[in-house]
Amino acid sequence: MMHATVARVGLDRLDATWNPFQSQFWAKAKRVASWRAFAFDFSYASDDGSESESTVVMVLVRRLVFRLRIAYVPFGPDPCAYQRDTAEVTRDFARLVRPLLPKGTAFIRFDLPWGAPDDEQVVPVVGKNLRTCKESVQPEATARIDLSDGYDAVRIRYRERARRNVRKAQAKSIRIESWNGDPRTFEAWYSVYVDTAKRDGFTARSASYIRNFLDIAASDVRSILYVARYGSTILGGAIILESPGVALYLYGASLRVDGCSPSYLLQDYAIREACAHGCKMYDLYGISGPQQRGSHLEGLRLFKRAFGGYVCYRPPSFDYVYRHLSRFLYASFENVRFKIHRKRHPKRMSQQYSISTEE
Repeated sequence: MMHATVARVGLDRLDATWNPFQSQFWAKAKRVASWRAFAFDFSYASDDGSESESTVVMVLVRRLVFRLRIAYVPFGPDPCAYQRDTAEVTRDFARLVRPLLPKGTAFIRFDLPWGAPDDEQVVPVVGKNLRTCKESVQPEATARIDLSDGYDAVRIRYRERARRNVRKAQAKSIRIESWNGDPRTFEAWYSVYVDTAKRDGFTARSASYIRNFLDIAASDVRSILYVARYGSTILGGAIILESPGVALYLYGASLRVDGCSPSYLLQDYAIREACAHGCKMYDLYGISGPQQRGSHLEGLRLFKRAFGGYVCYRPPSFDYVYRHLSRFLYASFENVRFKIHRKRHPKRMSQQYSISTEE
């Protein structure tokens, strides 16, 4: 018989190879937003010790008011690592980790890792003390590209829409380069980012937040800003997270010039660089999910699918509840906030979704 155990370990035990959100980098990134990171070894082992399955899971904890706190697990734990039922794995982890979390934690929220390619048959995780969120923290679907065969093989599989727009940008002499740390270049890009936020209806992060994000030094993941220039003018940019195995398009911004956008050329450049850096997967991150969930991201599906690849889905965000009244009040407030935002921005197309709703 297998039994589960949870023990606190150092953040240096995290393995970010295929998951940049379970990393020392992400722990540092969320620290400025008042999230405190903890790492836990989560294991299943047989009574005689002959069989064992183990991963390290990062949990973020944030204080709301007084001693009330919430906990959040970005893209973890991975049920496939244990070959067990998803609800069983998350319940076991939530139950065992509770005594190790700060006092006053009302619930722990889970965003599970991606499922198998092109498998839309995902269902909410249900069970005792489990509650599905009306709005997910992270997107419920993503477009991914296998980079194993190199850039030339990937480029061949682009759809005509991507190839055409890359050619148009190149014909306009738009060029892409890595940001070299120049403050004026960052300020110009940030201005484009703010304009994009107003146009597409999402809340722009502060310049200090993004600058801090780009300045984080970590051994497991790095952030890269690629900027698009038209002459001396900054037209756009994209921030990419790179772990040893994955390059992930976190968010971006762009303007149009003479009917031409640099967005496709930016992605093409980022894909080529990811191949050169040895990454095996490129994650365009964030499209609409199944059953009309995440419909505000539908406009990004056409753009991101133009680069070929495949789609992965995952269940909606869900909570394991420790304090039912506290969670009910928090969820009620959260749902009202989302409803107001949707009413104000019914066609929001967020290209920085992964850090727009987590706070």
